[in-house]
Amino acid sequence: MHSKVAPRNRLSKVLPDEWRKLLVANGVPRRKYTAVCHLTLADGRVIENAIIEEGWIIALDKSHLAGTFEQRIDFDPRTIIDLQIRQVV
Repeated sequence: MHSKVAPRNRLSKVLPDEWRKLLVANGVPRRKYTAVCHLTLADGRVIENAIIEEGWIIALDKSHLAGTFEQRIDFDPRTIIDLQIRQVV
C-alpha cells in the first residue's frame, strides 16, 4: 500500500508563488486547506469559483469540492492578474 495519497485531480496545475504568498498573507493556512477563489485572467476571462487546494488549482467550479475526479484546467496559471478569496475551508 502506498503511503502517499493520490491527487484528487491529476490534471491540476500549480498556483504561482506570488498568489500562494497572497493567500498566506490573508490568513489562509500554508498547508491542508481548500479555498474558493474568484480569478481574473490577463485575457479578460473570469473564473467565479476556482477551487485551490494546498497551492494547486484543482477545479473551476464548486461541483468538485469533494471526491476524486479529472477536470482539465484550461488556462495557464501565470496569466492570473487578480485573485480574490471567497471562502476557505
